Amino acid sequence: MMQKIIDAIVPHSIGMLLMVMGWYISILNVGLTRFQADVLFTKWTGFGLLMIIAGAYLPWIWTGIRNKFRKD
Repeated sequence: MMQKIIDAIVPHSIGMLLMVMGWYISILNVGLTRFQADVLFTKWTGFGLLMIIAGAYLPWIWTGIRNKFRKD
């Protein structure tokens, strides 16, 4: 029972960390470029968006791969 809880917490924690880091990179970049031209989508905001998307889907992919190769 405890192993199932740990198996669920680890991928969700890593996914949440990726989402928070992606959000931080995106917001930090937009905040730092406020004195430049009005450009909201740069390589850094795109990278932050990709990190958010990866963090959102990582737990489901992780769990699916683990269940596929698990020998029960």
